[in-house]
Amino acid sequence: MRIVTTRTVLCHYHIFKNSGSTFERILSKNYGNLYLTFDGPFQFSQVCQEELTKIIDHHPEIRALSSHQIYLPAPTSVRYRAIPVVFIRHPILRIRSVFLFEQRQTVTSENRRCREPLEAFEKWISERLHGHKNTLQLNNLQTSMLARSARSLPVGEKRSGRIVYDLQLAINNLSVVPCIGRTEQFENDVKGFENILADYQHPFKYMTVDAENVASRDHNQPIETQLSSIENSLSKKIWEKLQWLNHQDIELYEVATKMVEERLSSGIHPLIAKAVT
Repeated sequence: MRIVTTRTVLCHYHIFKNSGSTFERILSKNYGNLYLTFDGPFQFSQVCQEELTKIIDHHPEIRALSSHQIYLPAPTSVRYRAIPVVFIRHPILRIRSVFLFEQRQTVTSENRRCREPLEAFEKWISERLHGHKNTLQLNNLQTSMLARSARSLPVGEKRSGRIVYDLQLAINNLSVVPCIGRTEQFENDVKGFENILADYQHPFKYMTVDAENVASRDHNQPIETQLSSIENSLSKKIWEKLQWLNHQDIELYEVATKMVEERLSSGIHPLIAKAVT
């Protein structure tokens, strides 16, 4: 059944280090000037559902947008329909990517970007586990991004040295997202967006682009191979600590994988309203 509406806007919820920059290039190629990307003036800025609606209303021509600072659930309106896109990544691989990203920002005395070997990963983790301001990057970050109600901060609490969020709320929010992608299966999953978005009469084509901000040399290897490499580079204590800190993100990744695989095999995806008006 074709779904008819007056206006549809693709909303990419950009989670840091989850292949969002690569997807943004595909959005730009698809929509050109009809694509909008934005973030607030500060890293901690947040764009609530009502503010996102204002942005969409003030840009009546846009077909897609992307931001680090918008959060599920997607807004609803009688003037447009938002179709959310979210990418999920295995949390240990995402944390390694954060580490490598920070290493690329380090400038040597010769004014060249510095890449430290993976052995420095453990030192980096240890520093952040002892009071560093960026500790949240190590602890169920993806669950925290998704475990939110409208106009609310993530639902969670600190327990025995780690933050535990409302994982069920995160799963519920993700379950109604038509376009879920996995960083590790980027090409396959994004190609699947074509059929999903065709149901909403929203034009989209997968286009091959160079992956953005990729630093790990084994990023094309199977997940198990990458995880084994990381485990071998870390002490048992730190490896188990990372698993413990990200128990919810690991489960969230497993649930997201099941969602994506079932949708790709069945061709059935969550339904959004058939029409705005």
